[in-house]
Amino acid sequence: MIRSVEARLFAELAPDLPEPILDIGSGDGTFVEIALPGKRIFGIDPLLADTREARARGVYAGLSVASGAALPFPDASFASAISNCVLEHIVPLDATLAETARVLRPGGRFVASVVGNRFPDDLLGAWLLNRLGLDGSRYGRWFNRISYHFNTLSAAEWSARFERAGFEVLTCRPYLSSAALKLFDLSHYYGAPALLTRRLTGRWLLAPPCTPNLLWEPLLRRIYEAPPGEDGPYYFFVLRR
Repeated sequence: MIRSVEARLFAELAPDLPEPILDIGSGDGTFVEIALPGKRIFGIDPLLADTREARARGVYAGLSVASGAALPFPDASFASAISNCVLEHIVPLDATLAETARVLRPGGRFVASVVGNRFPDDLLGAWLLNRLGLDGSRYGRWFNRISYHFNTLSAAEWSARFERAGFEVLTCRPYLSSAALKLFDLSHYYGAPALLTRRLTGRWLLAPPCTPNLLWEPLLRRIYEAPPGEDGPYYFFVLRR
């Protein structure tokens, strides 16, 4: 659900992203394969297993197992950079942003989706506990911890960190509603059996494209198409070096 919204946001900007492009946190390559097909993209990720899977997809011009805080590229190597829901997981954040700025050409674009400070409070578990008179913030902190969210910042705080690294914020738009995030939280429990499928077979779905998510399609479609509010649990930044 969330990735589909992000894929739409990145795909809308694809024509305006000059190549070559650096993907900070390339993962298994699924996202770029869907959102930015045909682009000349180089990916970096610290996880060897994910990088091997990305290489097998054949969607990157090059891949490196590396830390974002020590990018293996000369200065001004890339015309653009992207990062999809990665920066909230990164420590050290400032060093990674500085490295991204270093390898971008002057005037280059950096497009990043990130988790915001409202994320833990808008989760279904936090909302339910608060409604019961309990401390919902404990659930939010737990969820951030198991999600390895080290940086859940407000829009102003994210902007300040980007600017400190040498970027100019061109646009910042929230995405995903509070209601959609609650469904996202619920889906972790609904989809838990897929973890077993993945471990036993190496696949999330036994017989794609057959998936129980097809039953959710009418609801997911409305959430996908719904406009965000004035603020939200995620932010989509377009930056200039």
